[in-house]
Order: sequence, then C-alpha cells, then structure tokens
Amino acid sequence: MTNHEELLKLFYCILKKMKKEWSTQLQGINYSQYLILRILNRSGPQKAAQLAEVTQMTPGAITSATDKLVAEGYAERKGDKEDRRVVFLEITDKGKEFVESMAEEYNKVTMKFFQGLPDEDIQHLIRIYNKIWDNLEQ
Repeated sequence: MTNHEELLKLFYCILKKMKKEWSTQLQGINYSQYLILRILNRSGPQKAAQLAEVTQMTPGAITSATDKLVAEGYAERKGDKEDRRVVFLEITDKGKEFVESMAEEYNKVTMKFFQGLPDEDIQHLIRIYNKIWDNLEQ
C-alpha cells in the first residue's frame, strides 16, 4: 500500500468513526441533520439547493434529512413571499435550543479525538489542517 492509499484509507475510516461518535451524542437525529441545523442557526433560512451545496449532500438526501427535522419540530418550511415555488428551510426555536444545548457536547466529543496528542503533534495538525483548508479554498 502506498502512502497516499494509506492516507486515504485512514482519512475515510477516521471520518466515518467521527460521524458515528458525534451521532451517538445527538438525541434522535443523525450527524447530517445536526449539520443542517447548525447551518440554519448560523446562516438563517436556506433553500434545499443551498444546503445540498454546503453539506455536499444530494438533493434527495437533503429532502430526507429535512423531512425528519420538520417532523421533529426542529425546522419548518416557509414559502417565499415573492415566488411561491421557492421554499426555504428555517430553524425553529426548538431547533435553536437543541443546537445550543448540543454545541458544548459536540465540542467535548471532538476534543476527545485529539486526547493524548502532544502539543507538537497538535501544532503539526493545525499546520496540516490550514494547508488542507487552503487547498479547498482554491
């Protein structure tokens, strides 16, 4: 196995495990649904196409995820006043409370991933993550 193959394998395995850990902390929704709520809480009402682009999910997956959020009362669909064909997803007060209550727990779980790493390794990760971010921004 080449270094690049090993890197990709580890990256996907770690990402999958991280999503699983985050999902175990969420109460009745999955990580993708939580991500949608965080986006709505931070950015305001969004069209499904906007959410699909930001989350890198398919439109069908967005519809499925948002149906559950609406059913649970975390979000609601609202039509555009000027164009009734346009529908926005908006976070509800219940959704805002949920996101805010989970933020600290989410951060605790995330910090657990880096537990035991020496400061030098943390600095290397910060440098690496910044480089990855730069690559994604180009």
